Amino acid sequence: MALAVRGILRERFYPVVQAKRFRGKINIQRPKPLHFDRAVFTELTKPWYLNPKRLKTPIELCSKPTDKIIEDVDNPYQRIIARELRERFDQSRLIAFYHRNSMNSDQQYKAYVAFIKAKMHIKTYGKKTLEMAVKDTKFEPVLDFYVSQNVMVFSPEPDIKQLLKVTKKFPQMVLLAAIFEGKFISKDEVMELHLIPNLQTAQAALVQTLNSATTTLTQQLNSHQNTLVSNLQERVKQLEEHK
Repeated sequence: MALAVRGILRERFYPVVQAKRFRGKINIQRPKPLHFDRAVFTELTKPWYLNPKRLKTPIELCSKPTDKIIEDVDNPYQRIIARELRERFDQSRLIAFYHRNSMNSDQQYKAYVAFIKAKMHIKTYGKKTLEMAVKDTKFEPVLDFYVSQNVMVFSPEPDIKQLLKVTKKFPQMVLLAAIFEGKFISKDEVMELHLIPNLQTAQAALVQTLNSATTTLTQQLNSHQNTLVSNLQERVKQLEEHK
C-alpha cells in the first residue's frame, strides 16, 4: 500500500504550453531597425564579390565568348540515319511537312498508327541530321522552315486526299508545305490538288468524253440517211394504201 501511494505521489504533471508571440505580428514590409551593435556586425560580415565585368569594355561584353564554342563531333550513327533519310526523299512521291504542337504520347501513337494504315510513314529528325541529308541537293530549301517541333510524312504514292483525311483527325499537326512528284508546293497548292481527281478518274472521264464525241459524230453522219430511209418507208406505206 505504501508503494502504491508513493507511485501516485511521484507521478509527474505536464502542463499544456501554447506559444504566443509577444507584441503582435511581425511587420514584413516595414521591419523594425536592428539594434546598433547587431546592425554594425551584420554590415561588417556581409559578403562582397568583385564584378568580373568591371574592367571589360562594351565591345568585349557584347562579343560571344570563344572558349564556349564546341566543335562538331563526327557521329557515324548520325551519318547512317542521314543516308536513310536521303533515300526516303528520293523514293517518296509525296512528302508532307508539319509543325507539331503539344501532343502526349498516346496522341502521337494514334497519329503514327493512322498514317501507317494509310501506307504512309511519319518521322521526326533533328535539324543537324536533316542538314546532313539534304545539303547541296534539290531538297535543301526544306531547311528554311524546319526549325523546331517538325515532323515529316513520307508516302510512296501521291495520295493527297488520303493525306488530308488523316491530317484532319489530328488538329495538333499543322501542315506547312509538301513535295509532290519532286516539286515543292505550298499548303494552298496542296488544297487545290486535293480537288483534282486521281489518275484513274481522269482517265475514265477522258474515255467517256471521247466516246461521247464519237457517238455524236456517228449520229450526225447517219442522221440524213436515217431521215431518208424513214421518208421512203412512209412513201411506200402511202402507195400501198392507194392501191
